[in-house]
Amino acid sequence: MKKWFLVCLIFVTPWALADGHGGLTLEKRQPDTIMTVTSAKIGDAVSVINAEGDMGAYDRVYVTFNLGYDATRAGGKVYGQGRGFTQHGYASGKFTGYWQMTDGVITMRHVVQLADGTQNLDVVTFTPLSKELIVSAYVLK
Repeated sequence: MKKWFLVCLIFVTPWALADGHGGLTLEKRQPDTIMTVTSAKIGDAVSVINAEGDMGAYDRVYVTFNLGYDATRAGGKVYGQGRGFTQHGYASGKFTGYWQMTDGVITMRHVVQLADGTQNLDVVTFTPLSKELIVSAYVLK
């Protein structure tokens, strides 16, 4: 009986895996935004990147990225916070996630928790040669 069950499982599994599930799709919170790095401090345990830019719904935004290192020193944990200032007040948020460096380009992926309860998945690409950060923000909540 046990062998019969395993044989049936072998034949059923491919259909379960191929049931038409698509990839995860997220809606963009706003168009991709370019920010300018205003300072960078390279440290032994943590490096700090500060940036600013105009970010659509959040108007003028200032953000600090703290990049901790893993054993390879080409990736690790990223955490930080930002403030956006508009004519009507300000927004604030904190984030945490992971970063990696490939071919001299740093990519950070993190979840942002904003003070108003909304959440974003941000994918941030930093090219040190140009001092530009490209922020892609997706709606989580």
